[in-house]
Amino acid sequence: MLEMLDLSKRPFIIFWELTRACKLACKHCRAKAQRERHPDELSFEETKRVIEQIKAFGKPYPLVVITGGDPLLREDVFDIVKYGVSNGLRIAMAFSGTDLATLEVLESLKEAGVSRIAISIDGSNESIHDGFRGVKGTFRESMKILKNTRKVGISTQINTTVTKFNLHDLANIAKLAIENKVTLWDVFFVVPTGRAKIEYMPSSQEFEDILNWLYDVSKKTGLNVKSSAATHLRRIELQRDAGMEMKVSELYYELLHQIDGLEAELKSESAGSIIAGGHGKSLADGIKRMMGITDGRGMFFISHVGEVYPSGFLPLVAGNVRKTDLKEIYNESQIFKDLKDPDKLKGKCGRCEHRRICGGSRARAYAVTSDYLAQEPRCIYTPKSC
Repeated sequence: MLEMLDLSKRPFIIFWELTRACKLACKHCRAKAQRERHPDELSFEETKRVIEQIKAFGKPYPLVVITGGDPLLREDVFDIVKYGVSNGLRIAMAFSGTDLATLEVLESLKEAGVSRIAISIDGSNESIHDGFRGVKGTFRESMKILKNTRKVGISTQINTTVTKFNLHDLANIAKLAIENKVTLWDVFFVVPTGRAKIEYMPSSQEFEDILNWLYDVSKKTGLNVKSSAATHLRRIELQRDAGMEMKVSELYYELLHQIDGLEAELKSESAGSIIAGGHGKSLADGIKRMMGITDGRGMFFISHVGEVYPSGFLPLVAGNVRKTDLKEIYNESQIFKDLKDPDKLKGKCGRCEHRRICGGSRARAYAVTSDYLAQEPRCIYTPKSC
């Protein structure tokens, strides 16, 4: 059973960008990451104070996901993880698929107490993945990191960004996730912010097709699936479980055909859930998931210089940890108050019966309309009240 949290008072998950420095040049990068570290990054002593601020939310403490840029470009990343874990935090980490993540580095992360490592795979081959990530050899390095991470005994996760570039390759990526026995496949639907352009986004119907297909992937293959910046999957899970007929098109059937026959070969008895979907599920490595979380509601993002956003893809500053405690920012800033109230949503999102578990991507709404309360720009569903 999941422990129920009051998301209006404390977050379930915190994403923490330790640095924006990165060796890659990804087409979709929200951070517009640079080669060199910013001179005003939070110091080690400041990161310790941030950890104390996170603890102030009380137990169960929020899950902390360390990200970047590439956090491995900070030489003190192991000490930061150790300090957080020694203070009772569960810490996961996402970093770039580069030669920085050696076997020795992974062993040090294991020793420091990292609970899970996430690696991005945006194509099932070098041509697609490396073209997206902007550096040749990234696909090979990423697959090597997955293998070595399992070798040292850390739970693994694959993150995939869905764009127009890889729509028809998603089934092949799913196969890679299954074959590599990852704990979770986190499928992120691109938000046009940072380097990402609006034309990278799939259409509303393509969103619906892929999300319905992800439901089938979980049921047919046993792969644990989660969507990010596409909370519609929660609505779809409930509809599909109830046997409702869905509005899907040819892309759905194309992808579904590509996973036919995988059930008997690859299905795992211990997997096969929509994680943080309409029902909420937990995972074997102890990292729990919870339904109803979206930008600013149950989550927030801390930047490399201490700025606090509702998410990394909704770059509106609600405060800075150097000046204001996280608890005060999350509970008192107007943007967080707005985002935690689904009744403030506009358009069909505000009328939708699923707004409390879904609510659409507030980051995508802001990127497209400059209004973080506007309706989700990539949802075909018509609420019952419309």
